[in-house]
Amino acid sequence: MGFRIYIDESGTHSEEWLVIGALFVPDHGALHAELCKVKDSIGYLNASPKISAKYKEIHLTGFRSQRDVDVAKGWLDAFMLHQCYFRCVVVDWSIWDGKYFGGAFEAESLKKRRAYKKWAEMLLHPELKNPVGGIPIYDAQLYLDRLRILFGYDVIPELEERFTRNYEGAEPYIKSFQHTDSKADANQCLQLCDLLTGCVYQSLVPSKSIEKLAAKDYLAKLLEPHKVKSLSPSFWKGYASNSLNRHFPKFSEWFWRPK
Repeated sequence: MGFRIYIDESGTHSEEWLVIGALFVPDHGALHAELCKVKDSIGYLNASPKISAKYKEIHLTGFRSQRDVDVAKGWLDAFMLHQCYFRCVVVDWSIWDGKYFGGAFEAESLKKRRAYKKWAEMLLHPELKNPVGGIPIYDAQLYLDRLRILFGYDVIPELEERFTRNYEGAEPYIKSFQHTDSKADANQCLQLCDLLTGCVYQSLVPSKSIEKLAAKDYLAKLLEPHKVKSLSPSFWKGYASNSLNRHFPKFSEWFWRPK
């Protein structure tokens, strides 16, 4: 079925919050086709001669019109209907303390590099150990948006070593790790990960844009039947990190706490 994992982030340069999101897609082909279908139906096409892509990239930070909202709603409907599921870690920079990731005389940038790697690793590990719906994750492909701090901090080699070293079995959990540009036509699912991650960030730092808020509110409405009563931090902080996926198999947010 082509299991794929997409990782993106929101709040990259924020001094308040950082969100790292991971979208797990067991049947990539079916979801990709549905996302393209939504864009085709609305005529959400690329108009820039500088970009060699058929479709306009859906990027929550660039929402300006009702057409953006309509595509977002169609995509969020597709997310709910397909087997894919979303996980994210939310970091409150006000409680950041570099001592958990290095010595007193090490550079802060080095400590944050280790932290980003650890947060991405902790998003992946629970899903590889206990996959949702009993769908085993073998031979998966992992894609990371190259225009993010995770790319700049060179996290991919660390993840590749973590999830392929000393592996016992016929196939590795993840067979390939790569950076890619989300605007490419082939990366509609990575754009969906960006949309979901951006909606989480909107719940933390609400925009004045009615289009961005409309996308976030629509996601919140769709998640209500899945026992997600709110996207607010107070709701998610009420659950232990090791119980989130059991309570919320489709969508969950983990608020990092230093230990």
